[in-house]
Amino acid sequence: MAQARMPAFSSDQITSTWLSAILAETVDINEIQPLSSGYIADVFRVHLKTTLTVTDGQSVIVKIASQVPSKRRLANQFNSYQREHKFYKNIASELALNTPQCYYNHFQLAPLSLCLVLEDVNNGLPVSGNQPFPQTKNHAVLKHLATLHKSHWNQGKGLPAFIDNLGQIGASYNTVLRRQPVLSTNLLSSFSLQVIEHYIHQGPPDQPPHPSTLIHVDFKPDNFSLKNDLTVFDWGDYCFGPPAFDLAYFMMHRPARPNLTLERDLNLLKTYHNALLKLGILDYTMEKLQEDFREILPLLAYTPLALMDMDSTDASKRRQLSSNLWQLGQMIDRHC
Repeated sequence: MAQARMPAFSSDQITSTWLSAILAETVDINEIQPLSSGYIADVFRVHLKTTLTVTDGQSVIVKIASQVPSKRRLANQFNSYQREHKFYKNIASELALNTPQCYYNHFQLAPLSLCLVLEDVNNGLPVSGNQPFPQTKNHAVLKHLATLHKSHWNQGKGLPAFIDNLGQIGASYNTVLRRQPVLSTNLLSSFSLQVIEHYIHQGPPDQPPHPSTLIHVDFKPDNFSLKNDLTVFDWGDYCFGPPAFDLAYFMMHRPARPNLTLERDLNLLKTYHNALLKLGILDYTMEKLQEDFREILPLLAYTPLALMDMDSTDASKRRQLSSNLWQLGQMIDRHC
């Protein structure tokens, strides 16, 4: 039994015997389905033949460290595996925000390994990473985001620092942009490209915009579920940083449409700001939020560019990342 509770390092080690020991009940695996949503880890939905007693689903998620060198380098660069391990170990239970139940949590630095067994919060629900998130939910999502940010408002003890992320990004931002010259110029206006290039030339700020709090950093519909109103997963990038980052990142991942306007953007910012006010955050003005939002926008191009650079063979992912970059360019044109 002790051997069975060792972590799985590959999909062929995810067996009925292993999972039964992890869940402390006898289970029989029906199918192991690779999920394409993972950029730096290997993620599997494990379908079971019977319903679990520990949850109301017939599947669990198993997330393990990738064996692909480029993915492992990126995970190492931002300590993503260690961050997610620490999130479920130390933070998740304290949040007034729904997160998946964690049944097993392993991390090792050398040799680098991660193994999580998580509640499958998308099983049997109308929203998944392959389906559009309802636009009508945007305002409700931003209220949940405000609740997340309220939890550690200007209290970053024990959290990774956003400024460290900026240090890692600054060293490679210009390189990943130059590797995508046609893509960048086709998706970005000359103005938005100049804004991003100016940001790169100036270098990241010595200090990120204030205030700072616990931010998800990958806050997008692919990482949401409608279970229990809203459940948020994929916590490998969280840190202590500017709340405007999560807000702008979420808006960058809206479906690319030409009818999005400055007025609609400001409506979402006001929804988020009003939620903060109701939670008792009274010293962060709407004007300061807008200023932080504008300042953070050119930084957001790094993620889609870096992921395109890391894996140029997946056409579906590339289309999605291109859409994100186009949307960001539109946002820069409207706000900067």
